[in-house]
Amino acid sequence: MVAINIIFLFLFLILWIKTKRYDIESIQELDDKVHPLKKMYPLGLYLCDKTPLKGLLDKIIYIDDSLKALHVGEPLNQVKRIYICKKVVLTVVILLLTNLFALGYAIKEENIIFNGSYIKRPGENEGSKSITLDVLVSEDNGPILEEEITLEVKEAEYDTQELERKFAYGKQYIDKKVLGNNVNADEIRTNLNFVTGIPETKIRVSWETNNIKLIDKDGTVYNKSLLNSELVEVTATLSYKDTKELYTMFFKVFPKEYTKEELVRIRLQEILREEDINSKKETVFKLPNSIDEQKVTWAEKEDHTTAILFIFGTLAGVLIFIIMDQNLISLVDKRNKEMLMDYPEIINKFTLLVGAGMSLSNAWIKIAKDYKEKIAKKRFAYEEINITASELMLGTSEVIAYERFGRRVKLLPYLRFSSLIAQNVKKGSGELLNQLELEAAEAFEERKELAKRLGEEAATKLLIPMVLMLLIVLSIIMVPGMLSFGL
Repeated sequence: MVAINIIFLFLFLILWIKTKRYDIESIQELDDKVHPLKKMYPLGLYLCDKTPLKGLLDKIIYIDDSLKALHVGEPLNQVKRIYICKKVVLTVVILLLTNLFALGYAIKEENIIFNGSYIKRPGENEGSKSITLDVLVSEDNGPILEEEITLEVKEAEYDTQELERKFAYGKQYIDKKVLGNNVNADEIRTNLNFVTGIPETKIRVSWETNNIKLIDKDGTVYNKSLLNSELVEVTATLSYKDTKELYTMFFKVFPKEYTKEELVRIRLQEILREEDINSKKETVFKLPNSIDEQKVTWAEKEDHTTAILFIFGTLAGVLIFIIMDQNLISLVDKRNKEMLMDYPEIINKFTLLVGAGMSLSNAWIKIAKDYKEKIAKKRFAYEEINITASELMLGTSEVIAYERFGRRVKLLPYLRFSSLIAQNVKKGSGELLNQLELEAAEAFEERKELAKRLGEEAATKLLIPMVLMLLIVLSIIMVPGMLSFGL
């Protein structure tokens, strides 16, 4: 499996390098906020155009109507190509992250059972560990027992001889490490290294001293104010389960002797404190450039923090591919609700203009013109009206233009409206104004029902936050009371 992960990453890298500049012109004008993965779109476009994926994507037509509704006046082929590319790129990114995570997990993970029937015990100082295995007990006639079993595997214990060797090794290790930066036990000037355990063993070490004011239990040496050398007895207790062994040492502590580095550090701290005091009323703090003829160079500390998050799996990639279509459906639903809310206003304007003596086409063009001049925010219904107005001004037949409008919008009230005025253009009718007035009245009633339904939906969505707020209030009231009773 590791080989497959590596091959996938290698192929992805080659493909990304190869397609880095592919059809770059198609994506230059895309909004970075809407398309955060735009830099990977060349790869997505290449996969859509040059692989068997192209034939499959050409068959995806169920999103065409939604895309046309959301991208009024834009070429469907280009809009659809970018939308599919966005889905493909997001899926590729999910697969890439999943592959990296799987590769890291495979490298880290090791087999529990080896040589068919052996389990490695926990290492030194790791304690017991639980292992879940599938067990199958069978005979010639078939399986007798087949189930999941959890084993508690304990670390191996030392026998007497091994423990003696480990204690001896522990004392040697203490002798090697205890001095720290000191040269020998007869001249201790810096902290001692009191180890708490012996590496590669299960032995723990605790410490006691007969003069805790000079040498603490953690090996800290307090000799800054010491005037004369003093001898200190230190006892290390090596323990393994119930077995203990004492190891006594003697150290002669001398007054602290500062190294050149420590003297420079102390001097630097003094200069910084003086500068802090002297510049309290100034807006800047000057760092020293030298310390007693020694050059000082300052630099900001670099941040080398890196984080790689491996979150999604292959299934997540497929789900994202599907969820994006759900989001598209949601946007279309929002568009439809907006158009239904605008319908009463539109038909009322149209009725007033026709009633004032305007022809149908002039009334239509007037509504589109007012929208472009007065309304700053994009409204889908008016955008569709504007397209039809442009067709009328270019000489398109009124009947064809109105019928196209209805087919593009695909909402029942607009279909009734477009059909009503198209029929009037074809056959003529003196009842058109009355019919428009009836349609306007009906539209306002439908708008009331729609507003009521939207209000109910909003109230339902607010129910969960209200319940959460209630739980928080109850917690604020009840928790102090429960604590006061010791519950």
